[in-house]
Amino acid sequence: MVVKMIENPRAGKKLKPGNSNKRIRLQMPVVEAAEAEPVAVAQAEERSILVAKELKFVKSLAGNDPKLRRKVLKNLKIWLNTRSRSSFAFTDADFLRLWKGLFYCMWMSDKPLIQENLADEIASLVQCFEDLSIALQYFGAFLETMSIEWFGIDNWRIDKFMMLVRRCTRQMLIALHEAEWPKQHVETLMKYVDRFLLNSEKCPFGLTKHFGDLLLEELAKVSEGDIDADIVHTIVETYAIRLLSTNDMRLIKHITSSVFHSLLYQSELGQDYQEKFDLWKKTNFVTGNIDSVDYEVNCEYEDEKEGGELDQEGDSDEEGREDRVFDPRAGQVDVVINELHFDPLRIVEVFEANRFKPFVTNKGRKQMKMLVKQYKKFATGVFPLGIQTVDSIDNKDYKVDIEEQIEELENFERELVGEKPGKKKKKKVEITEETTQTDATETDSAQKATKKPKKKKPTKNDVKQQKLKLLKAKRETKLEALKEKKLVKSKNTLAKETNAQNPSSSSKNTVKAVSETKFASAASTNGTFKIADEWSEPLKDGETEQFIPSRKTKLKQIKQQLAEEEDAKLVRNPFATPKNNAKALKRTAETPQTDGAVGVAAKKKRVKIALNKNVSQDLKEHINQVLSSPQVPYDSSKKPSKGALKPNLMPSPINPFYRKKIGLKLNGTL
Repeated sequence: MVVKMIENPRAGKKLKPGNSNKRIRLQMPVVEAAEAEPVAVAQAEERSILVAKELKFVKSLAGNDPKLRRKVLKNLKIWLNTRSRSSFAFTDADFLRLWKGLFYCMWMSDKPLIQENLADEIASLVQCFEDLSIALQYFGAFLETMSIEWFGIDNWRIDKFMMLVRRCTRQMLIALHEAEWPKQHVETLMKYVDRFLLNSEKCPFGLTKHFGDLLLEELAKVSEGDIDADIVHTIVETYAIRLLSTNDMRLIKHITSSVFHSLLYQSELGQDYQEKFDLWKKTNFVTGNIDSVDYEVNCEYEDEKEGGELDQEGDSDEEGREDRVFDPRAGQVDVVINELHFDPLRIVEVFEANRFKPFVTNKGRKQMKMLVKQYKKFATGVFPLGIQTVDSIDNKDYKVDIEEQIEELENFERELVGEKPGKKKKKKVEITEETTQTDATETDSAQKATKKPKKKKPTKNDVKQQKLKLLKAKRETKLEALKEKKLVKSKNTLAKETNAQNPSSSSKNTVKAVSETKFASAASTNGTFKIADEWSEPLKDGETEQFIPSRKTKLKQIKQQLAEEEDAKLVRNPFATPKNNAKALKRTAETPQTDGAVGVAAKKKRVKIALNKNVSQDLKEHINQVLSSPQVPYDSSKKPSKGALKPNLMPSPINPFYRKKIGLKLNGTL
């Protein structure tokens, strides 16, 4: 470092070391500054070269040529190996660029076996990085690109990308398993999962659901059960915190079923329950409770040679674990998924530790309470999930008695409908072994003799005659009733007239008329409606009947008298406008009068709608009508008299004869 004294231009003197106006300038050595500039320029040039190389890889990976894609993928593997050992560290932008090309390389691949090989090659690129932190960075870029591009994948390509997600996670878990599951790296992996896959704002639900379904399954396949419970708890803890903090009910249900319930089902208690339930289902749930099911598992081999071959195969699998099959295939072997060990009470502690934190939602807390109950019950040695009891049928004889069932059906029909009229029960004839052929013949002859002749079914004419008889009887009864009513009315009118003349004897006459009508009606009904009462008996010598009007009739009479008196007292205004009476506004039907009898209302006009007289038109009449019409409605061979388009005023210049007279006579417009 060099320190220089600078003169003040305003003051004409040099500044002393102790003066307050002096300024000190620090200068870098000239040699160091000269060296720093070319180093920075060289680094920027190298960085631009690397980005150009990455873009070249991306373009060729996303191309249409499959041979070029395979060649570039091999070169990419070599380049990543060399680049990971160099001093230039990978950034997130570098991995995102490379994954863009790898994504579209998978997009362009076709045919299932080729797609499977390509997915394995892309997933194996994780093994190119010696440092696990860089491999996790590469896997995090993969999760970010898949969360961005998943929504744009169509229905025909979704299967191969689901396979790609499974293979890449498997290779990442293999890398962690080879490093003996370091806790820091597992936590970083779950941070990437929480940031990109469990966040509903960044990732679609389909990808989160698929990853949640495969995570524990691939973990069990890769580790073969050789994994600490602490690692399982770190993986489960991120899902537990996300369950408590989310409001999305789909994500809550998915986490409970794919993570927490699947842990319970893959345990020993869960496997025992599955075996019991399968046997219980085969027996059609005969016992009411699943605990009462007794089952035994016996693995027997027919030949000892087969057992020896299996042992040899097991030894070979232990020797070469690299050739393990992680996916079940037709014609090959099944994949064994080992058990993941965990402590249920520790998971309960994780829930209770984060229970009252501010990020917890109501839906998450409600689901958490249910899971805590289930895991506490599981800790006591009782499996909390699945069907435990079924309303089953006791063991009994299932033979069917047909006669009993017929009787039950007949009784049920009687309760619903009742006994059908005209049908009688058939007598049952019990035949024993002691009866002989002679008895049978005698019974047959007796039955034939006792049989009644079958009634003939009534014909249509008989039914019509019966209906006519019924109608005639009804008409006669109606006519008699009308005649009686007319007689009563005539007697009432006569009584009123006599009352008007002799008011003293009016009450007696009315009472007699009413009594006479009552007795006449009772006699006409032939005693059917007779009433045994004192009032129904005839009058004796010296007895009289008086009619006492009701209160309503008295009030009406009083009101009418008062109204008449007021009308007589009041003097109407001759200049007042008459009020609109409701009766005057009503329309009255005008009754036409005949010429002969004036003042006598004629009969009402009747309109008969005779639909029976409607007859369809014959074909001959239709043809005659068409021929008689002045114009035919439509003829396909006939040309129109005038065109639909308007004629041009000027002839077209395209016509070669437009100068001649032919062009001027166009449509007769000029």
